[in-house]
Amino acid sequence: MRIGSNPEKEKNEKNQLKQHRVVMVFYVPNSEEEYYKQLHKVLDKSLESLVKTINFETTAITLINNNSTSELNSVVSKYIQYIDKYICYSENKGKVHAVINEVRGVYEPFVTITDADVLFYSGWEQAVFSVFKTYPKAGLVSPLPVPHCSFARNSVLFWDGLFSNLKYGSILSSHDTELYKKSIDNPEIFRRQWHEYWDVKHLYLDGAPQAIVGATHFVATYKTDLFRNQYEFPEFKFKAGYEDHFMDVIAENKGMYRLSTTQTFAYHIGNSLDDVTEIHTYTSDKFITSNFFNGLSTVVGKTSFINKIKILLGKAVLKYKWNK
Repeated sequence: MRIGSNPEKEKNEKNQLKQHRVVMVFYVPNSEEEYYKQLHKVLDKSLESLVKTINFETTAITLINNNSTSELNSVVSKYIQYIDKYICYSENKGKVHAVINEVRGVYEPFVTITDADVLFYSGWEQAVFSVFKTYPKAGLVSPLPVPHCSFARNSVLFWDGLFSNLKYGSILSSHDTELYKKSIDNPEIFRRQWHEYWDVKHLYLDGAPQAIVGATHFVATYKTDLFRNQYEFPEFKFKAGYEDHFMDVIAENKGMYRLSTTQTFAYHIGNSLDDVTEIHTYTSDKFITSNFFNGLSTVVGKTSFINKIKILLGKAVLKYKWNK
């Protein structure tokens, strides 16, 4: 039988709602196969870079272990004191299931979804939220320039761009574009047919700060409300186009933009460490502050008939003006 009353009831302690949550998911089934051999080091570096670049007064971390080998426990244990929520699945659910199941219940108004092979740079939060502050219709922002993703799920932006500050020119540094090519080992990633390469000329919004049109789903910060009232169940663990269906299209459907920063604040490590990750350093004066979130719009649009028309009009603009 119960004796007395639970003393926790008398404490009246409150939960703290922060402004931002980072959700990272990882899956390393073994360390024997060539592809997986260095992934424990990659996860270590990714977590190290994350905890060294966020402000824990504003930002919390959710780490999702998609049934990885127990050898990864030693890596996680190094950072467990910094992790607000640690989820361990008994089987690999696939990235989309694991992520969507979590972000639909996030309380924070902004959520970053990231793979576990991302190297974060000092100042990445401030750079991302500066874009959100300048462009209230931004639905998600990636912390590195990805101009080759400009046309992906951005139809509303191209319709609005007829009446706003959408520009086409050269504002990216060769350092940033070469860094991205190196990270994914693809020197032709920015190639366009019959046009200048995307790293030579690119689409951008000409505010302060400027923002590149396009975002990637391996790391991006979303307005959490984009995921509200989304109930579709990811039936398959792995399926082509699943990230597009469950993550990429939601901003477009609600009339929001997919943007990225004009400088590199995140590096795609891949499955092995290289010289970029080995010499990476951090600065202590580039943390975002709570005050920075004041007045920041968290509002997203609605999936409406008018917005569907704007998507169709935007696709027409994209086809006949930009994607010739």
